[in-house]
Amino acid sequence: MGHDKTRSDVSVGTVDWDAPQLNRLLEKVDDWNIDHRSHLPPQHVQIRIVCGWSANDVSKPALLVSDVDGVMLLATHAPLPHGEEVQVNSETGGIARTRWGVVIEEREGLRQEDRAEGLFLNWLRVRSR
Repeated sequence: MGHDKTRSDVSVGTVDWDAPQLNRLLEKVDDWNIDHRSHLPPQHVQIRIVCGWSANDVSKPALLVSDVDGVMLLATHAPLPHGEEVQVNSETGGIARTRWGVVIEEREGLRQEDRAEGLFLNWLRVRSR
């Protein structure tokens, strides 16, 4: 049966990398950058760096853009320090929630609206305490 074939048994044919149609397609997608975000509206949160050289008692506003598979994506006006632990405080329906995460990646926002507002995107791996 066809569905029992292993990957090495399947031939996808040959690719002519010099084909003009393929080169035009590759040129169109050359500058694409996938920026995954939640379909839900961003939630206003308060953040505080709680561990590391940048730790302090001052809370700052941020937007929780996505919260999927143990990773929070925060939009801030300055990049968060890489590797630092961050406390994220939110309120939904009158219920306060506090979570912690470690900054695993940070960069300037690429979307037009991010650049207009001077936003940075910060990915935090959620930690349990």
